[in-house]
Amino acid sequence: MQVPDFDLFHPGAEPGWQIVASERKFDNPHVSVDLNHYLTPGRPDKPQPWMVVGRKAAVAVAPRLVDGRFVLIAQERLPVRQTMWEFPAGQIDDETHCESIVTTVLNELREEAGLALAPEAGKLTPLGWFFPSQGFTDEHVYLFHAEPVCVVSQPEPEGSEHISSVRFVSAGELRRMIAENEITNALSLALFARMAAKGLL
Repeated sequence: MQVPDFDLFHPGAEPGWQIVASERKFDNPHVSVDLNHYLTPGRPDKPQPWMVVGRKAAVAVAPRLVDGRFVLIAQERLPVRQTMWEFPAGQIDDETHCESIVTTVLNELREEAGLALAPEAGKLTPLGWFFPSQGFTDEHVYLFHAEPVCVVSQPEPEGSEHISSVRFVSAGELRRMIAENEITNALSLALFARMAAKGLL
């Protein structure tokens, strides 16, 4: 598959932003917590303190079968103690190259949903990125549409994950699930909005 070219997110690319002091309060392999002091475009003279949770960037992908149905997974989410219908997603180990991000997308398709892009016609379309909680964390998620995909195996989630089911839904059923609050996670809602805006639904 030819790797699509797409823009990468670069924090601080907008002129006028500067971190003038930073103190790490907590760090582990999954998250960090920093007390940063910012000069901003609207407040260039007095540093503004803000506690920021750092997380790896991630990907989320909306897989679509050749018949047009989308593939959702039911994943247990421990912080909210709920099993949620969502699109496959996962963290990126290396965000510096489009190739490593695309590799993460393909790996998540296989691990979480047992899917692969169709060998001849399969296409991965980048849909930009979004911020799940921009007042709290610098985490950002790259969005993708994958079509067509085919089922190649059973899901094989990592040890800390539990995926109980895979579901194929039409665009209309996906819309209904969102409207009736059956889909409540930010990455799936963001993917739906971006696909709708780009005429993919």
